[in-house]
Amino acid sequence: MKNKPLFASASAIAVVLGLTATASAEGNVALVLGVKGSPFYQALQCGAEAKAKELGLTLHVSAPDQFAADSQIPVVNAVTATKPDVAVIVPTDTQALVAPMKELADRGTKVVTVDQTINDTSFVETQILTDNEAGGKMAAVDMNDLLGGKGKVLVITQPPGSAAQDARVTGFEEQIKTYSGIEYLGPQYQSDDPQKAAEIVTSTLSAHPDLAGIFSTNDQGAIGAITGLRQAGAAGRVKVIAYDAATAEVNAFKNGTIQALIAQDPKQEGEVAMEIAAKLIKGESLPKITMTDIVSIKAGDTASAEKYEYKADCM
Repeated sequence: MKNKPLFASASAIAVVLGLTATASAEGNVALVLGVKGSPFYQALQCGAEAKAKELGLTLHVSAPDQFAADSQIPVVNAVTATKPDVAVIVPTDTQALVAPMKELADRGTKVVTVDQTINDTSFVETQILTDNEAGGKMAAVDMNDLLGGKGKVLVITQPPGSAAQDARVTGFEEQIKTYSGIEYLGPQYQSDDPQKAAEIVTSTLSAHPDLAGIFSTNDQGAIGAITGLRQAGAAGRVKVIAYDAATAEVNAFKNGTIQALIAQDPKQEGEVAMEIAAKLIKGESLPKITMTDIVSIKAGDTASAEKYEYKADCM
Protein backbone atom coordinates (compact mmCIF):
# COMPACT_ATOMS: atom_id res chain seq x y z
CA MET A 1 0.00 0.00 0.00
CA LYS A 2 3.03 2.28 -0.46
CA ASN A 3 3.50 5.24 -2.77
CA LYS A 4 -0.17 6.20 -2.93
CA PRO A 5 -1.50 9.74 -2.75
CA LEU A 6 -2.27 10.60 0.87
CA PHE A 7 -5.99 11.27 0.35
CA ALA A 8 -8.08 13.59 -1.72
CA SER A 9 -10.01 14.80 1.32
CA ALA A 10 -10.63 13.75 4.90
CA SER A 11 -13.77 11.96 3.85
CA ALA A 12 -13.42 8.76 1.83
CA ILE A 13 -10.85 6.61 0.11
CA ALA A 14 -12.31 5.58 -3.23
CA VAL A 15 -14.54 2.53 -3.16
CA VAL A 16 -13.58 0.15 -5.94
CA LEU A 17 -16.54 -2.17 -6.02
CA GLY A 18 -18.79 -2.72 -9.05
CA LEU A 19 -19.46 -6.14 -7.58
CA THR A 20 -23.24 -6.40 -7.31
CA ALA A 21 -24.26 -9.94 -8.17
CA THR A 22 -27.29 -9.80 -10.42
CA ALA A 23 -28.52 -13.35 -9.86
CA SER A 24 -28.68 -15.71 -6.93
CA ALA A 25 -25.72 -18.06 -6.49
CA GLU A 26 -26.16 -21.33 -4.63
CA GLY A 27 -23.18 -22.42 -2.63
CA ASN A 28 -21.62 -22.81 0.82
CA VAL A 29 -19.56 -19.96 2.22
CA ALA A 30 -17.56 -19.89 5.46
CA LEU A 31 -16.81 -16.58 7.19
CA VAL A 32 -14.06 -16.67 9.81
CA LEU A 33 -13.96 -13.48 11.85
CA GLY A 34 -11.01 -12.06 13.79
CA VAL A 35 -12.46 -12.50 17.28
CA LYS A 36 -15.76 -13.10 19.04
CA GLY A 37 -17.61 -10.15 20.56
CA SER A 38 -15.95 -7.36 18.55
CA PRO A 39 -18.40 -4.63 17.47
CA PHE A 40 -16.53 -4.33 14.17
CA TYR A 41 -16.73 -8.01 13.34
CA GLN A 42 -20.32 -8.29 14.55
CA ALA A 43 -21.29 -5.50 12.14
CA LEU A 44 -19.31 -7.22 9.37
CA GLN A 45 -21.20 -10.45 10.13
CA CYS A 46 -24.55 -8.67 9.92
CA GLY A 47 -23.69 -7.23 6.52
CA ALA A 48 -22.55 -10.64 5.31
CA GLU A 49 -25.62 -12.48 6.58
CA ALA A 50 -28.06 -10.07 4.95
CA LYS A 51 -26.25 -10.15 1.61
CA ALA A 52 -25.82 -13.95 1.69
CA LYS A 53 -29.56 -14.37 2.19
CA GLU A 54 -30.24 -11.99 -0.69
CA LEU A 55 -27.88 -13.91 -2.98
CA GLY A 56 -29.03 -17.40 -2.01
CA LEU A 57 -25.77 -18.38 -0.33
CA THR A 58 -25.54 -20.72 2.67
CA LEU A 59 -23.30 -18.92 5.16
CA HIS A 60 -21.57 -20.37 8.23
CA VAL A 61 -19.85 -17.90 10.60
CA SER A 62 -17.17 -18.76 13.16
CA ALA A 63 -14.61 -16.83 15.21
CA PRO A 64 -11.82 -17.48 17.71
CA ASP A 65 -12.07 -16.45 21.35
CA GLN A 66 -9.01 -14.18 21.00
CA PHE A 67 -7.52 -12.13 18.18
CA ALA A 68 -4.48 -14.38 17.98
CA ALA A 69 -3.10 -16.95 15.57
CA ASP A 70 -3.04 -19.82 18.08
CA SER A 71 -6.73 -19.22 18.76
CA GLN A 72 -7.74 -18.81 15.11
CA ILE A 73 -5.79 -21.60 13.42
CA PRO A 74 -7.99 -24.39 14.90
CA VAL A 75 -11.05 -22.48 13.64
CA VAL A 76 -9.60 -22.34 10.12
CA ASN A 77 -8.69 -26.04 10.30
CA ALA A 78 -12.27 -26.86 11.28
CA VAL A 79 -13.51 -24.89 8.26
CA THR A 80 -11.10 -26.80 6.01
CA ALA A 81 -12.71 -30.05 7.11
CA THR A 82 -16.14 -28.85 5.93
CA LYS A 83 -14.89 -28.07 2.38
CA PRO A 84 -16.89 -24.88 1.68
CA ASP A 85 -16.98 -23.44 -1.83
CA VAL A 86 -15.58 -20.12 -0.59
CA ALA A 87 -13.94 -19.13 2.70
CA VAL A 88 -13.74 -15.47 3.68
CA ILE A 89 -11.18 -15.06 6.47
CA VAL A 90 -9.95 -12.22 8.68
CA PRO A 91 -6.38 -13.49 9.26
CA THR A 92 -5.13 -12.51 12.71
CA ASP A 93 -1.44 -12.83 11.82
CA THR A 94 0.31 -12.07 8.54
CA GLN A 95 2.58 -15.14 8.64
CA ALA A 96 1.12 -17.75 11.01
CA LEU A 97 -2.14 -18.05 9.04
CA VAL A 98 -0.44 -18.65 5.68
CA ALA A 99 -0.02 -22.41 6.03
CA PRO A 100 -3.53 -23.27 7.28
CA MET A 101 -5.15 -20.97 4.74
CA LYS A 102 -3.05 -22.44 1.92
CA GLU A 103 -4.12 -25.93 3.00
CA LEU A 104 -7.72 -24.74 2.72
CA ALA A 105 -7.08 -23.47 -0.81
CA ASP A 106 -5.20 -26.63 -1.82
CA ARG A 107 -8.28 -28.66 -0.92
CA GLY A 108 -10.38 -26.75 -3.42
CA THR A 109 -11.90 -23.90 -1.44
CA LYS A 110 -11.57 -20.42 -2.93
CA VAL A 111 -10.00 -18.20 -0.26
CA VAL A 112 -10.72 -14.50 0.25
CA THR A 113 -9.27 -12.25 2.95
CA VAL A 114 -11.22 -9.38 4.49
CA ASP A 115 -10.07 -6.52 6.76
CA GLN A 116 -6.61 -8.08 7.24
CA THR A 117 -4.20 -9.84 4.89
CA ILE A 118 -1.24 -12.24 4.90
CA ASN A 119 2.31 -12.22 3.59
CA ASP A 120 1.69 -14.79 0.84
CA THR A 121 -1.42 -13.96 -1.18
CA SER A 122 -0.56 -16.14 -4.20
CA PHE A 123 -3.48 -18.48 -3.44
CA VAL A 124 -5.91 -15.75 -2.31
CA GLU A 125 -8.61 -14.85 -4.86
CA THR A 126 -8.96 -11.26 -3.66
CA GLN A 127 -8.22 -9.14 -0.60
CA ILE A 128 -11.01 -6.90 0.72
CA LEU A 129 -9.23 -4.01 2.40
CA THR A 130 -9.39 -0.45 3.54
CA ASP A 131 -6.28 1.66 3.10
CA ASN A 132 -5.09 1.41 6.69
CA GLU A 133 -1.87 3.26 5.99
CA ALA A 134 -3.85 6.20 4.65
CA GLY A 135 -6.06 5.97 7.75
CA GLY A 136 -3.00 6.29 9.95
CA LYS A 137 -1.92 9.35 8.00
CA MET A 138 -5.39 10.85 8.40
CA ALA A 139 -5.05 10.39 12.16
CA ALA A 140 -1.66 12.14 12.17
CA VAL A 141 -3.01 15.10 10.21
CA ASP A 142 -5.96 15.39 12.59
CA MET A 143 -3.65 15.10 15.61
CA ASN A 144 -1.38 17.87 14.38
CA ASP A 145 -4.41 20.09 13.82
CA LEU A 146 -5.83 19.35 17.28
CA LEU A 147 -2.53 20.13 19.00
CA GLY A 148 -1.73 23.22 16.99
CA GLY A 149 1.48 21.56 15.82
CA LYS A 150 3.03 21.07 19.29
CA GLY A 151 3.07 18.35 21.92
CA LYS A 152 3.94 14.80 22.92
CA VAL A 153 2.00 12.01 21.22
CA LEU A 154 1.59 8.31 22.04
CA VAL A 155 0.26 5.44 19.90
CA ILE A 156 -1.58 2.50 21.48
CA THR A 157 -1.81 -0.49 19.17
CA GLN A 158 -1.69 -4.27 18.81
CA PRO A 159 1.59 -6.21 19.01
CA PRO A 160 3.26 -6.48 15.57
CA GLY A 161 1.76 -9.12 13.26
CA SER A 162 -1.66 -7.68 12.42
CA ALA A 163 -1.45 -6.30 8.89
CA ALA A 164 -4.10 -3.63 9.45
CA GLN A 165 -2.79 -2.45 12.82
CA ASP A 166 0.80 -2.38 11.58
CA ALA A 167 -0.21 -0.32 8.53
CA ARG A 168 -2.09 2.19 10.69
CA VAL A 169 0.99 2.71 12.83
CA THR A 170 3.22 3.02 9.76
CA GLY A 171 0.98 5.64 8.19
CA PHE A 172 0.76 7.61 11.41
CA GLU A 173 4.51 7.53 11.97
CA GLU A 174 5.33 8.57 8.40
CA GLN A 175 3.01 11.56 8.60
CA ILE A 176 3.65 12.66 12.19
CA LYS A 177 7.40 12.94 11.59
CA THR A 178 6.71 15.72 9.08
CA TYR A 179 5.56 17.98 11.94
CA SER A 180 8.61 19.42 13.68
CA GLY A 181 6.69 20.51 16.78
CA ILE A 182 5.30 17.05 17.56
CA GLU A 183 7.35 14.78 19.83
CA TYR A 184 6.43 11.19 19.02
CA LEU A 185 6.82 8.84 22.00
CA GLY A 186 6.38 5.72 19.89
CA PRO A 187 3.92 2.81 20.08
CA GLN A 188 2.90 0.76 23.10
CA TYR A 189 1.04 -2.52 22.85
CA GLN A 190 -2.20 -3.94 24.15
CA SER A 191 -3.76 -7.19 22.89
CA ASP A 192 -7.43 -6.21 22.67
CA ASP A 193 -7.19 -5.55 26.42
CA PRO A 194 -8.72 -2.24 27.57
CA GLN A 195 -7.23 -2.67 31.04
CA LYS A 196 -3.75 -2.91 29.56
CA ALA A 197 -4.43 0.20 27.47
CA ALA A 198 -5.56 2.06 30.60
CA GLU A 199 -2.34 1.05 32.36
CA ILE A 200 -0.29 2.27 29.39
CA VAL A 201 -1.96 5.68 29.63
CA THR A 202 -1.52 6.10 33.38
CA SER A 203 2.12 5.00 33.29
CA THR A 204 2.86 7.26 30.33
CA LEU A 205 1.30 10.22 32.11
CA SER A 206 3.49 9.49 35.14
CA ALA A 207 6.58 9.68 32.95
CA HIS A 208 5.25 12.44 30.68
CA PRO A 209 2.69 14.57 32.56
CA ASP A 210 2.63 16.91 29.56
CA LEU A 211 1.36 14.18 27.22
CA ALA A 212 -0.83 15.97 24.67
CA GLY A 213 -2.29 13.33 22.38
CA ILE A 214 -3.08 9.61 21.99
CA PHE A 215 -3.81 7.71 18.79
CA SER A 216 -5.39 4.30 19.32
CA THR A 217 -5.41 1.95 16.34
CA ASN A 218 -8.54 0.07 17.46
CA ASP A 219 -11.62 0.34 19.64
CA GLN A 220 -10.36 -1.71 22.59
CA GLY A 221 -7.29 0.50 22.92
CA ALA A 222 -9.46 3.61 22.72
CA ILE A 223 -11.87 2.38 25.39
CA GLY A 224 -8.95 1.61 27.70
CA ALA A 225 -7.25 4.92 26.94
CA ILE A 226 -10.37 6.82 28.00
CA THR A 227 -10.47 4.87 31.26
CA GLY A 228 -6.81 5.66 31.92
CA LEU A 229 -7.30 9.35 31.21
CA ARG A 230 -10.25 9.51 33.58
CA GLN A 231 -8.27 7.75 36.29
CA ALA A 232 -5.47 10.28 35.84
CA GLY A 233 -7.82 13.28 35.69
CA ALA A 234 -6.64 14.06 32.16
CA ALA A 235 -9.78 13.31 30.12
CA GLY A 236 -10.42 16.14 27.68
CA ARG A 237 -7.01 17.71 28.22
CA VAL A 238 -5.20 14.90 26.39
CA LYS A 239 -6.62 14.67 22.88
CA VAL A 240 -7.65 11.24 21.63
CA ILE A 241 -8.00 10.05 18.04
CA ALA A 242 -9.36 6.55 17.71
CA TYR A 243 -9.68 4.08 14.89
CA ASP A 244 -13.13 2.47 14.55
CA ALA A 245 -16.61 3.65 15.45
CA ALA A 246 -17.84 1.17 18.05
CA THR A 247 -20.77 2.44 20.10
CA ALA A 248 -18.57 3.17 23.12
CA GLU A 249 -16.27 5.24 20.89
CA VAL A 250 -19.15 7.12 19.29
CA ASN A 251 -20.54 7.95 22.74
CA ALA A 252 -17.12 9.21 23.84
CA PHE A 253 -16.88 11.23 20.65
CA LYS A 254 -20.23 12.84 21.36
CA ASN A 255 -19.25 13.78 24.92
CA GLY A 256 -15.88 15.16 23.85
CA THR A 257 -13.59 12.51 25.36
CA ILE A 258 -12.56 11.42 21.86
CA GLN A 259 -11.87 14.28 19.47
CA ALA A 260 -11.76 12.40 16.14
CA LEU A 261 -12.59 8.97 14.72
CA ILE A 262 -11.08 7.12 11.78
CA ALA A 263 -13.94 4.85 10.77
CA GLN A 264 -14.32 1.95 8.41
CA ASP A 265 -17.56 0.42 7.14
CA PRO A 266 -17.61 -3.19 8.35
CA LYS A 267 -21.15 -3.83 7.17
CA GLN A 268 -20.06 -2.84 3.67
CA GLU A 269 -17.08 -5.20 3.96
CA GLY A 270 -19.40 -8.08 4.83
CA GLU A 271 -21.71 -7.26 1.93
CA VAL A 272 -18.82 -7.02 -0.52
CA ALA A 273 -17.42 -10.33 0.76
CA MET A 274 -20.64 -12.14 -0.10
CA GLU A 275 -20.90 -10.45 -3.51
CA ILE A 276 -17.37 -11.66 -4.21
CA ALA A 277 -18.20 -15.17 -2.98
CA ALA A 278 -21.17 -15.32 -5.34
CA LYS A 279 -19.01 -14.26 -8.27
CA LEU A 280 -16.34 -16.85 -7.44
CA ILE A 281 -18.95 -19.61 -7.24
CA LYS A 282 -20.14 -18.60 -10.71
CA GLY A 283 -16.58 -18.77 -12.02
CA GLU A 284 -16.00 -15.07 -12.50
CA SER A 285 -12.55 -13.49 -12.12
CA LEU A 286 -11.80 -10.66 -9.70
CA PRO A 287 -9.11 -8.05 -9.09
CA LYS A 288 -6.51 -9.05 -6.50
CA ILE A 289 -7.50 -6.14 -4.21
CA THR A 290 -10.95 -4.68 -3.51
CA MET A 291 -11.00 -1.42 -1.54
CA THR A 292 -13.76 -0.25 0.81
CA ASP A 293 -14.55 3.00 2.65
CA ILE A 294 -12.53 4.83 5.28
CA VAL A 295 -13.42 8.26 6.68
CA SER A 296 -12.09 10.82 9.15
CA ILE A 297 -14.80 12.16 11.46
CA LYS A 298 -13.95 15.36 13.28
CA ALA A 299 -15.38 16.89 16.45
CA GLY A 300 -18.96 18.08 16.06
CA ASP A 301 -19.81 15.84 13.12
CA THR A 302 -22.23 13.64 15.06
CA ALA A 303 -24.20 12.80 11.91
CA SER A 304 -21.19 11.02 10.38
CA ALA A 305 -20.37 9.33 13.68
CA GLU A 306 -23.89 7.92 13.83
CA LYS A 307 -23.81 6.93 10.17
CA TYR A 308 -20.60 4.91 10.55
CA GLU A 309 -21.29 3.54 14.04
CA TYR A 310 -20.60 -0.20 14.14
CA LYS A 311 -24.04 -1.68 14.78
CA ALA A 312 -24.72 -5.39 15.16
CA ASP A 313 -28.37 -4.95 14.19
CA CYS A 314 -28.83 -8.61 13.25
CA MET A 315 -28.07 -9.92 16.75
